[in-house]
Order: sequence, then C-alpha cells, then structure tokens
Amino acid sequence: MVLAAGTARAQVPDSTNTGGGPDSTVIDKAGSFTPPPAGLPSPEFETYNVHGNGVRYTAALTGLLTTGTVERVYFSTSHTGNYTTGHWQFPAALSYSYGRQGGALRERELLLLLTPAYRLGRWKFYVLGEFETSNLRAIDRRVVTGGGVGYQLYADSLSNEVALSTFLLDERTNYNTEPELQRHVVRNSSRLKARLNQKVFSFSELLFYQPSVTDPGGDYRLNSATVLAFKLYQHLALNLAYTFSYESVVVLNRARANGTLSVGFAYSTGK
Repeated sequence: MVLAAGTARAQVPDSTNTGGGPDSTVIDKAGSFTPPPAGLPSPEFETYNVHGNGVRYTAALTGLLTTGTVERVYFSTSHTGNYTTGHWQFPAALSYSYGRQGGALRERELLLLLTPAYRLGRWKFYVLGEFETSNLRAIDRRVVTGGGVGYQLYADSLSNEVALSTFLLDERTNYNTEPELQRHVVRNSSRLKARLNQKVFSFSELLFYQPSVTDPGGDYRLNSATVLAFKLYQHLALNLAYTFSYESVVVLNRARANGTLSVGFAYSTGK
C-alpha cells in the first residue's frame, strides 16, 4: 500500500505502511475538485455563539440532484450544539454527507467533534476529541485528540469577531485499503476565525493550517469554510457556502484537493 505526497519528490521510504511488503511513497497527479469530505473543516470547528448561560443549536441542510448526461445525487447536513455555564462551554458538532454519481458511491463522510473549553476574558483553553470516516479519502476511521488555546482579537455587540487559536493534535488514521494502512501523526493546528454581520447579511470564514510537527513541508493540511448567509426569519437563514480541503499526503489515486459550492438552509435556536 502506498501514499501519494503533495509535492514532486523522489521515492522515499514510508514508515507508516504496516502491510509487511516493500514500502514506498509514490507521487500521483494533483486531484481534481470534487465535493468535500464532510461539511465541517477538521478540527476545532465552532459556529456556536452563546450569550451568557444556556443552550444553542444550529442545523444546516444542502442537497443537489441532476439528471441527463450525468446523474448526480448529493446530500449534506451539519449540526452544532453548545451548553454554556459560567466560564465553561461544552460544544459538539456532527456532519454527514452522502453522494452518488452515475450510480456509483462517491461521498459517505462523517465527522463527530467535541471541544470543551474554559473561557477567561478573551482567552479560551480547549481540549478536543474527534472521530471521522471518509469514502473520498479511503479513511476507515480517524481519531484525533489534543488541546490548545485561542484568543479573541476583536469582538463587538453586533457579534462581529476575529479570533486566532493554536492546537497540538495527536492523529491516528486507519485507511480501508488492501493491505490496511495505518498512520500516526502529531500536528499543529492554527486557525483564523472571522465573522461579519451587516443587517440581514452575515459573512463567516474559518481557515485552518495543520502541518505535521516532524515534517511540516511534506505533510500538511489546509481547510477553509466560507459562508454568506441571508436571514429570512428569526431562526432561518439561506446560506451560500464554499468549502475547501487539501491534504498533501493521501492514499494513491485519491484527490488531494476537494472543494464545493452549495446553497442551503440553516436553522438555529437558543441563545
């Protein structure tokens, strides 16, 4: 079993291969854009915004159906919930997407994320747990644990916000390949979060850079989620969203870059 790195280099030993045969890293062509793995960038995702103590829940739903020369079915849903009491926040996020093209399975992506946090002024201190599966990237299961700290650079009464955070993550991945491939990587995750509100419109951006601690130039991930929302009613909004993910190291013949543009509805309740 082999991995495909994101830059053109000579073949080198791959110590993550557990199949027992010869180990090598093979370079493949850059992947084309296809719908992204799950609806949430990984990790430390948060869209929840709780004012004071209480509970907040958000849900988003998007879908696509095309017929004719190419038949395409795509569905995605994401949910976030957060309970806040005093300085503590207990958020959770769930994302699932499913897609078929020409009768063949394309996407079956699942992400579950927990990020309890302690807030002290503009600072946040996190612990993190994540579980992920991805048909697009041949991931049977990925388990991530870690912790980090964040700082709110700007915030106002209109919920406009700019924040930065950094995490140290322990990532263990099992790929559903023959033979089965396992990887263990320790990563740093840096995140920029921005939100701008203007009357019935809002704009949000989450940008992640996640290099390996031991090989930052050859093993890294980029994730981005951009959402433009138009408020229809008190709890309902129309979302135009673009998500992008890039992994420099992937299973051979799997795309390194995945992106999609979608339109859907988002519902929120709570504080």
